[in-house]
Amino acid sequence: MANILTRLLGPSQKDLAEMANSYMQQWLNNRGPVFTPVMPIYPKVGQKEAVQKGYCDNTDIFSIVSRKARMAAGIPFYVYKVKKEGKKAFREYKALMSGEKMTMESLAMANVLKIKAMEEVEDTNGISQLLQRPNKDQSQTEFLEQVYGFLEITGNSYIWKEKLSMGANEGKPISMHSVASQYMTVVPDGTFPVSVLGYMYFLWGEMGLQKSEIIHMKYPNYDYQPDGSHLMGLSPLQAGHKTMARSDSEEDSATAQFQHGGPAGMFYNESMAPTEQNMSLVGGLKKKWEAETWGNKNRGKILFSPGKVGYVQAGLSPVDLQILESGKWTFHRLCNLWHMPAAIFNETEHATMSNMEQFYKAAYTDGVIPLVIKLRDALNASLLPDFGDPGEYFIDADFSNIPVLQQDMKTLTEWMTNSWWITPNEKREAQKFGRLPDPNMDKVWMPTGLDMMDNMSATPDQIDQDVIDLAKSGLNPYK
Repeated sequence: MANILTRLLGPSQKDLAEMANSYMQQWLNNRGPVFTPVMPIYPKVGQKEAVQKGYCDNTDIFSIVSRKARMAAGIPFYVYKVKKEGKKAFREYKALMSGEKMTMESLAMANVLKIKAMEEVEDTNGISQLLQRPNKDQSQTEFLEQVYGFLEITGNSYIWKEKLSMGANEGKPISMHSVASQYMTVVPDGTFPVSVLGYMYFLWGEMGLQKSEIIHMKYPNYDYQPDGSHLMGLSPLQAGHKTMARSDSEEDSATAQFQHGGPAGMFYNESMAPTEQNMSLVGGLKKKWEAETWGNKNRGKILFSPGKVGYVQAGLSPVDLQILESGKWTFHRLCNLWHMPAAIFNETEHATMSNMEQFYKAAYTDGVIPLVIKLRDALNASLLPDFGDPGEYFIDADFSNIPVLQQDMKTLTEWMTNSWWITPNEKREAQKFGRLPDPNMDKVWMPTGLDMMDNMSATPDQIDQDVIDLAKSGLNPYK
């Protein structure tokens, strides 16, 4: 009977609920890792377009990106060995240098912590040699500039590690190459959460690359998609594509005005009717006008003309169209995309010689140093393990060669003098003088006049006893 009613009236609400719960339970039981076909993913904003139309075709973008990449490439990398007694200082150093913005004081403190935590290894170390000469075609500076440039343009930078395939050093990289990011894509593994399975390089056909072969440096991409496209970095030009379009339009408008602007205006004489005879006189008047006005000898000359004359403007200059003024604000917005102050690019309307140094400091602290730190972390995560214990060594950048970030020697000396808790050898190393072998130079020297708080809190009974002792000795100043 129940089956007949179900067929006639359909399932009840209770039956529907039980069916839904059953389906849900099956889905939960079977969920686990779900594998999907391995297919390359392609970014929503073309990486080629970012390179060709952004960097190669836009003067302002080329200036900003190349300048930032060149400044960052001037900061060298070295390999350091972490001291056994410097583990705590090492953690503090990494935390301090990972901050959003550095100051003179934090850089000085970071330098002291670095001296306590690490010591530079010899150039014979395999990692050091690889960093100094990444490949046979590029020096470290050239290699770094290309790595940084790809990241700033496309939001991704890929380094391919060429490894030994046999022998005692099998698996160790012998060279590093910056791979064109506009021809690289990520292959997701199809699991949850989606992760990187490998990479696909398609400059010459399709070439699959293992995840272990690539050092992938990228900017965060918060546009999460089911296909895993967020595994690729977000290009600054994707966020700023409207600003880039505006910059291109301003350049095109100004160029068109200069090339095809035509005559600025037209003179007319109200006393001359537009007859055929008068029109034939216009050519003669034009020649006379040119003879009377052109050339240095006519500068400041006063002209006379019969009748009432007038002038009609026929076109607008780039200044009248406010193209040049608009271009300045567009350039500022482009600079903001890469965290670089516009003043260092000859945009000196609000800059003076006295504050140019501050603009250069801002360029390093806001834009360049975070970029270098990003590569430092990527090298330590993906290159250092190929050479052994990653906890024993550390790849780090040397920021001591940036003149605008170095404190004045007098200021640094005063800061070091007041920091009595720093040993003399640490002070010497901070000022690039090197260590001295004297054991006393590794001790903390307290200045005179400092004492423990416990010794400064005398009780009333102690004070009375001191007065009695002074009286017995005949030296009591209160009598």
